[in-house]
Amino acid sequence: MKTYLRIYRWSMQMKLRMGLYTFTAIFLKMVCNLLMGVDSIPIRELLTMWLTCLLFAVLESAIFPENSECTGARTALWLAAGNLCFIGGAVLFGWFAGIPVWGGVILVLFLELGLGLMWFGDRFVLKMDSAELTKQLRQYQGRGKA
Repeated sequence: MKTYLRIYRWSMQMKLRMGLYTFTAIFLKMVCNLLMGVDSIPIRELLTMWLTCLLFAVLESAIFPENSECTGARTALWLAAGNLCFIGGAVLFGWFAGIPVWGGVILVLFLELGLGLMWFGDRFVLKMDSAELTKQLRQYQGRGKA
């Protein structure tokens, strides 16, 4: 039962991140399409975006398992995997075909900003939230002993 619960917890966390990445990729595709005068996204592109985001979320959870330490090597590997998945996926599947070079540069900058914000959130913001919750729990437990 513990194994099942561990796998279930892993899949829930992985799917949350996959969903966030998928939403972001589709949103950027929608903006690019609207700027280019296109008002639809082919199902094949949606499917390949979703599969690429799934692949990256699985890789991400392998690089940073639950309660793992954030090392420089893991961070570099995670960043390389993100760039490979998303830039590689965009080129391989032609998600943004037809956009000018400057548009591609902007998309890469958005990718790097997004990855940086995810890293910052994971490594600092969530740890600060956990520390605050632990502090509040200790205060609450201390009230019961008085």
